[in-house]
Amino acid sequence: MDRKELGIKGEDLAVVLLENRGYEIVARNYITKMGEIDIIAFKDRVLVFCEVKTRAAGIFGEGREAVDELKQQKIRKCAERFILTTGFKYDYIEFHVIEITIEHLKECF
Repeated sequence: MDRKELGIKGEDLAVVLLENRGYEIVARNYITKMGEIDIIAFKDRVLVFCEVKTRAAGIFGEGREAVDELKQQKIRKCAERFILTTGFKYDYIEFHVIEITIEHLKECF
């Protein structure tokens, strides 16, 4: 499985996680000239912009480490664009990072 396929499967798992926690999925892979937001979700009048990072354990560090200041700025600009173009009604905005880590444990028992 290549990195792109791994990323798609991670986003699919993140959607299941959010839905199981009562979030409504508003959009996936929202793309603008400034960048992309993996998942936009909504719950309790809170609009959530999610960045999903899927990693094999120990490779490329923790997912949250990849969401540096530049990435955060891009996500904020994309979120602003989404709000301006859709007129979506909300009370608060949150930005989430969902880390999916796959770890292969050998010879455990």
